[in-house]
Amino acid sequence: MLRYLKTPEALIFVVSVWIALTCNLGFWRVIAESQPPGVLSSIIYFASFLVLAVGLISLVMLLLAWGPVTRVVLILALLIAAAAGYSTLTLGTLFDSGMLTNIIETNSAEAVELLSPWLVAFIAVFALLPAIAVWRYRILPRRVSVAVLQRSVGLLLALAMIGGAIFTNQKEIFSVARNHHELRHMIAPVNVISASYSLSSDLLETPAVYQSVAVDAEHADATAEHRKPRVHVLVIGETARAANFSLNGYAQMTNPELTGKPGVQFLEAQSCGTATAVSLPCMFSIQEHAAFDRNMASNEDNLLDVIGRAGYEVFWIDNGNSCKGVCDRVSSEDVHSLNGPEVCPDGTCYDEILVEALQTKLRQVTGDTVIVLHQLGSHGPAYYRRYPETYRVFAPDCRSPDFTDCSQEEVSNAYDNTILYTDHVIAKAIDVLQAASQDFQASLIYISDHGESLGERNMYLHGMPYKLAPAEQTTIPMIMWLSDGLLQQGQSMSTCAELASISTVSHDNLFHTELGLLRISTTAYKPELDLFSGCRVLKRDQLHART
Repeated sequence: MLRYLKTPEALIFVVSVWIALTCNLGFWRVIAESQPPGVLSSIIYFASFLVLAVGLISLVMLLLAWGPVTRVVLILALLIAAAAGYSTLTLGTLFDSGMLTNIIETNSAEAVELLSPWLVAFIAVFALLPAIAVWRYRILPRRVSVAVLQRSVGLLLALAMIGGAIFTNQKEIFSVARNHHELRHMIAPVNVISASYSLSSDLLETPAVYQSVAVDAEHADATAEHRKPRVHVLVIGETARAANFSLNGYAQMTNPELTGKPGVQFLEAQSCGTATAVSLPCMFSIQEHAAFDRNMASNEDNLLDVIGRAGYEVFWIDNGNSCKGVCDRVSSEDVHSLNGPEVCPDGTCYDEILVEALQTKLRQVTGDTVIVLHQLGSHGPAYYRRYPETYRVFAPDCRSPDFTDCSQEEVSNAYDNTILYTDHVIAKAIDVLQAASQDFQASLIYISDHGESLGERNMYLHGMPYKLAPAEQTTIPMIMWLSDGLLQQGQSMSTCAELASISTVSHDNLFHTELGLLRISTTAYKPELDLFSGCRVLKRDQLHART
């Protein structure tokens, strides 16, 4: 009997039980919230989910951990499960291929912000200590035939655990799974391994043949005489949710500078994704959210390419975590290279540096120009590092990147301060454009890439699978401003807003709204997706568009 305990299969099952019980506390919290009444029923309920979780984990480990790499695979599984389990427990993070992409594309500064003493302690206790035991565990040598037989028995046992748990308590298991679709993304390390497989499959796909979009794009006003150059600023917000904008009815006054500013219009919109890695390419793509394919989008022209083809100078100015490939074919710069000590303390720049860069760029403008300002915005978890001390209005605010150190009110206050500062940045950019309107026809659109969870339903940050994502992560602000020169061409912004509010506004509208606003004529233009198409700011017959 003792020799069977010295097999890789025995070690795998022991480690699987440990991972299921200690590294999946977020999973067990959801299970506990749905437990049936009665002691016996609760015991059967928890036992069936434990057997199911151990069966799933051990099945994956039995398929991956072979021969001399068994210990290495199990140690990696412990580390991954502890890190993922802590994120699920404290932030409500769910792991799918989208979340994994988001993690991979996170820069070093953002990664450091996610580290905390509690995370290190969690990994040390639940991963490093058992990893030492795994490394020292003595496995007896055996013949290949015996190894194959014992592995086969182990796989059958894991399958029997999964099937047995479902068969004996299928009513409760199916009920919980039906009401909590997120559970399939919560069992670590199975969730991370599954996401890795899905992401690898996507990356190994044959790259799509590059496609040109709107090849007939032309600037309808390019030859008009005696007109001022057109300057349009597109501000890409980061992690701003519409619910916390006082322009949208939020109780805290987070938009004191934009409130009442002439020409400003606020709209509530739906994002294309819950993370920058998806939302940014999607909002600039001609593809609509329902059919968006990131691989295809990376191999075709985006909005900036079309605007450039129509004759505009296009500039991307970045204070965020890169443009995710959107700006690869236009002029771009990273404001961190400017590194002003007042606006870039500790290597992280406040977004006001984007306004300084805008002022510099405007002095260089000689023709029709589009300038994209990509914010750092409200990117968490270190919200307190996104605004200077003078914008620390809502207090007490969380002064830690680890939300376990703060109350939900402190987290919300810190986040609201980031929105307050974003309000200032947008208002200041509008003021700069207004001051330059004697030389230019100016306009500005602000739209966030995605929203943020602030503790609702035990969820924080963003990146949830879109189908499971709460409204806080997908409902975003959109702000529009037109200079007097543009407003005089047509009806008031209020009329435009009434027309735009008839249907749902989303990232799908951005591509065609920009084409219409910039008076770019192309057969690819869809007036039904242009938020200004009902206004006389544009003359649709001049765009020669076909629906």
